[in-house]
Amino acid sequence: MTGLIAALISAAVYSLGLTVEQRALHRSPGISVHRPLHLARVLLGNPRWVGGCALAAAGSVGLIVSLGLAPVSVVQPAFAGGISTMLLIMALVLGEPITRGERLALALMPVALLLLSLSLGAGGTTGTTPHLPLLLGVTAVTVLGCVLAMAAAGRAGRYVSAAAMGAAAGLAQGTAGLQGKAVGGLLADNGLVAAVPAVLASPFPYLYAVGWAVGIVLFQTSMQRSRAAVTAPVANVTGNVFMVVAGTVVFAEDLPDDPRRLALRLAGFALTLVVVVLIRGNVARAEADTARTRAAREGAR
Repeated sequence: MTGLIAALISAAVYSLGLTVEQRALHRSPGISVHRPLHLARVLLGNPRWVGGCALAAAGSVGLIVSLGLAPVSVVQPAFAGGISTMLLIMALVLGEPITRGERLALALMPVALLLLSLSLGAGGTTGTTPHLPLLLGVTAVTVLGCVLAMAAAGRAGRYVSAAAMGAAAGLAQGTAGLQGKAVGGLLADNGLVAAVPAVLASPFPYLYAVGWAVGIVLFQTSMQRSRAAVTAPVANVTGNVFMVVAGTVVFAEDLPDDPRRLALRLAGFALTLVVVVLIRGNVARAEADTARTRAAREGAR
């Protein structure tokens, strides 16, 4: 229960950071993953964005702690579901337009994540030690795949939608989440003070930084093109499914033996796919709305 509470609090802090980042990005010059130095200058030169990023980072640290306290298939769904719910509430409070498809997608996501959590039943084990070669292999293939896919699309002159970029960001951040769970396992096994040397001597914090850096560049670019209420759920669903599947295998956590629990888990994953389809259907409209808003602001300057 402690892990679930920590995950939900972390999700609330992370969501607040995303909202601050989004509002800062929509008032900033255009950024592109193909101009990394310009992107860094725009982001780091914006105090509001830096403040939002700090909040999101604090939420990510809370997620790392919670991943050491409960199985990944409990903590990660709770974290992702909390983000979606908070973003919906913030969007409504800020008066942002939300389509019926987006409302339905955001309503279905907590149901999907609840089904995943219920599929665990009682007595689920928490894996704290990863299979290191498998973790390194999954991380390398996923991060390199995301980078090479975006680079190939850019060289071919293809437009990459906010949804596709958000999904790639979710995969990259999912690899960071796997490293975070490994760090959380060291904290849970050794305690905060004793774990510091072990963490620094391991590859986990450094691989976390790589996955986080790739993911944040892709995510910030996708969020400037659209809205957090659109891009964040795509990234979260993709990253959530990736982390639950990969984390369960890499950390040797239990899979459901009971057919009913297995059916709940399959239903939860099926609903997450429905959520992605619903949100993708509204991405083009959201990108067009955001582009018009940014053009109007730049024309007024």
